[in-house]
Amino acid sequence: MSPSSDLPGPIEVECKFVPGPDVEKRLGVLGAQLIEEITFRDSYYDSPDLRLTLNDMWLRKREDSWELKHPPQRGARALNGASTQYMELTSEEDILCRVSEELGVPCPLNIESFGLNVFASFVTCRRRFQLPLVENSDIKVVVDLDEADFGFAVGEVEVLVKTQKEVENALKKVEEICRKLGVFRETPVQGKVSTFLQINRADHYRKLLEAHVI
Repeated sequence: MSPSSDLPGPIEVECKFVPGPDVEKRLGVLGAQLIEEITFRDSYYDSPDLRLTLNDMWLRKREDSWELKHPPQRGARALNGASTQYMELTSEEDILCRVSEELGVPCPLNIESFGLNVFASFVTCRRRFQLPLVENSDIKVVVDLDEADFGFAVGEVEVLVKTQKEVENALKKVEEICRKLGVFRETPVQGKVSTFLQINRADHYRKLLEAHVI
């Protein structure tokens, strides 16, 4: 898939971090507002041969809604340092087309018809903050502080953009906020799914390491 301005979903530019005890205080100094406190269950799906995740495609069902994350183009996930970019598909029609293409099978009527397996499922408590918009800029920055039910906490600074041309400015903003929060790192911080697999599904985790997905 080549970069274009009519991609079927937004591109998520994000940077994960280890939340320290003063991160909410630092967010307050930056003028961030707590806009949401939610609890949800995520269940992740893949084929028996792990074809989706080994190609950096993450099919998730959050409560009753499906979402697929994958790089806008192969090899485009990594940005600078610990930042990443993923396209987000939330339309079931778009997800069906993309997954059927990846699996090399006819497009079914619904996602369940792929016969995929759940490889990770956990509950997350999230506190979401939004930073004030900068003058003459429409870049919206949100910061999520997550605690998963398997004893793992992670933070994430995120910006959504519509085109590949906007990714560079979004990356600069994400890294700027990370530095202001005192959480910027040159190397990636492991997320919830990777950590869940490391703890509960060591063989799957090892294969992702060998494929340089994580």
